[in-house]
Amino acid sequence: FNMAAQENIVDVNFACASAASTGTSRSRQSRHRSRNLSAHSGGSFCGSTDFFMHDVDISRNHGHGTVPVPGRESHTADLAEFDRYVKIMSEADRLEQDLQWDDDEEESSVEEESGGEESEDHEGANRTAAAAAAAPYVPKHRSQPQDVPIGMNIDMNMNGDAEGAEKGMGETKISNEHGEFGGSIGLDERPSMLNDTSERKQDDASQTRRLSQASEITQKSVLSQKTQYPFNSAFWTYVRSILSNAKPVGFGELPNPNATALKSPDDASKFLSKVIAIGPLNPIQPAVIAKEGGFDEDEVLAELFYGTLVGLVAMRFSPECIQCGSAVMDTDMLGRVPGKALCAGCNAPNKIESMDKIKVMFLLNSDVLYILAENYACTPSAESMSVTSVFAAVPANSTGSGYSYFVGTGEGSQIAPALEPGRYRMHCPVAKTDNYLVIKRKASDKDKAVHLHMKISDLVYSHKKGKKKAELEAPHGKIRFDIFPDTRSFFVLWVQKNTDDKTLMHLPEDERSPYTSAAKVIHHPIFNALFQDNQVVSVQKNIFLSVSNVVLVFTDIVDSTKLYASLGDGPAFKLVRKHFQVLFGAFTRNGGRVVKTIGDAVMASFTTGKAALSAVSEAMILMPTIGRRPDNNNYVEIRVGIHSGQATVVPLNGVNDYFGQTANIAARVQSAAKASECFVTEAVLATQDARDAYKEITGPGASFKLTPLTELMLKGVDGKVHARGFRWLLRSRRASDISTSGTSFASNYMERRVNRTYSLRMSAQSIDSVGEDDADTRDALLKSSPVSHRGDRRGSTLGAHIEEG
Repeated sequence: FNMAAQENIVDVNFACASAASTGTSRSRQSRHRSRNLSAHSGGSFCGSTDFFMHDVDISRNHGHGTVPVPGRESHTADLAEFDRYVKIMSEADRLEQDLQWDDDEEESSVEEESGGEESEDHEGANRTAAAAAAAPYVPKHRSQPQDVPIGMNIDMNMNGDAEGAEKGMGETKISNEHGEFGGSIGLDERPSMLNDTSERKQDDASQTRRLSQASEITQKSVLSQKTQYPFNSAFWTYVRSILSNAKPVGFGELPNPNATALKSPDDASKFLSKVIAIGPLNPIQPAVIAKEGGFDEDEVLAELFYGTLVGLVAMRFSPECIQCGSAVMDTDMLGRVPGKALCAGCNAPNKIESMDKIKVMFLLNSDVLYILAENYACTPSAESMSVTSVFAAVPANSTGSGYSYFVGTGEGSQIAPALEPGRYRMHCPVAKTDNYLVIKRKASDKDKAVHLHMKISDLVYSHKKGKKKAELEAPHGKIRFDIFPDTRSFFVLWVQKNTDDKTLMHLPEDERSPYTSAAKVIHHPIFNALFQDNQVVSVQKNIFLSVSNVVLVFTDIVDSTKLYASLGDGPAFKLVRKHFQVLFGAFTRNGGRVVKTIGDAVMASFTTGKAALSAVSEAMILMPTIGRRPDNNNYVEIRVGIHSGQATVVPLNGVNDYFGQTANIAARVQSAAKASECFVTEAVLATQDARDAYKEITGPGASFKLTPLTELMLKGVDGKVHARGFRWLLRSRRASDISTSGTSFASNYMERRVNRTYSLRMSAQSIDSVGEDDADTRDALLKSSPVSHRGDRRGSTLGAHIEEG
């Protein structure tokens, strides 16, 4: 753009003589309408044209798709419409009944769902064919149970004194209205670990406390059916208080699209203040609004998910730009996020490979909050603002009429002082414009303001390769900007000293706002209940989404093969299904996501080690609520493995599954655990929160016993994996499983003859005592001895166990 030097009225066509002389320019002018400048009095004038060969739909906002409403000012709210939506949500039934496992629906498919073999290998997506052959069950919308069944009644009849504990009078009766949970947990049923009477009294008293703890957890789990994420009126009241700032401030439209309304510095300040005030809602970033409003982020997400369901907000997935920190693009489907994209605001190329870098944001319904904007705003860095000369917000309207802002015309009328000579950058990420402004000389007192006529559709910059940014030239720094938002998009008049892109557009990590990632959202129980079926990643050529750290949990029922063999597939699966209810409820209550089941094994994922440990410990405590196994009259027991690390997210069987070595190790660690034992790798315990949770679970008076640090030699894994563990004390003990607490391990194992190390040593000594000539006896002892299997399960030595104890 060339600015005429003279101050009288001129008629300037952008197509300069040098370009017009070429056939290319004539062809361009034939395809795209050139705009000649209209005469304006009071100063010289510069115009723009459709130079960039792009088709701009100016009949509506073409970014977020908001239809322009005649007579309504942009960035305004309809509080009555907002209240209507909130009323709908407040009256909606949020009971978790629809998330329960439907026994009636499952009854007819017991034979199809049940498996006849105990799963021994669960390495996730690495064995897609094997998983498909086993017909894995994948939890779906409205069939994923959240808790143990509603209607369970817990009758606590416990005598807490020493005499009552000694006599075994304490008893917990567990049943439901259908009578499906037979049996009870009595203090006298547990085999004594100690021969000393006084020690047994203390142990039985501890058991009473553990039973009470199990009862309390069970009651809370039943209660949570009705109280998990109830309607949060305080949150919506807070949103309404922000929304109340979205009032008209005098930026109405004019009937004539070529007319302009003069705006004072006070007008510009009022509109910019309004834009900033409602910024937390444009868009809604759950992590930000939770922090500013003092709410729990998970509760905020639950409200927004329900808001999405009724249409108050729209959920958007937006990768974070590596340069400006804004949204590279946005989409309503996780599977539509591309592997590569140019940032719509700053043009930086982005390779989208991590779900941790995908923001989950929400846009309010345009009837509630009316904003005409083509793109999200970028947060300017402190360094960028230090080179900013002009910064003013310009709203869009339905007619495309303009607004006039003055620079350098004196106090009371100017939004900024006159621009000094030099080259400036004019960039607006919202309207997608990027151009240069050149000021030839310093403005004098006698100079009149130069009219700069700018239609936004002419300034939109095409990021096609080889294109150059356009240039406007002005004779001096006194300028009247006549801005016409004909693309129906909010525009920022942002004039900065021309410098490198890093200074102007890069937002340092320490200046970026927190956000809720897609990796976190897929673990939210309400998201999974409402959107899990549709929000699945897609597979793109050579590009896969991953998560930097996910905590994976694998569980498996102990001796499930015997269970199926003795009961038959149908009756056995009924018990397995009840075990699923306990696991799914404990996992979802603690922020986990049930990825899939393979036979009677479960794979779940968590965002933190603390959440995974809490969920597993709760599940183990609640496992007796499903009753005893008819085949051996023992409670159903599980073995658990927990590991964390980087994993690739893949779409498998209609859900977001995990692929990679992290999944492999988690499955192998689970296989190494014993009955009612959970192995936790050192990777999980790397965070302080996880270590604190582990100490709490295994601390004094807890329901779990600490097992020593163990070195595991796992199939397909190079080197040793270090893991710690815990076992539930109130369990159906076998003679080979009974062990004392770690603190008295070294001093008491010879006397009590009940812990694992002593059994191993006695077995080894028995074998060694048999002469080499008695081969049959020796072979029989080897087959029956745990020594022969010890190397398969754990890589530690007997000495390592003793030292750790």
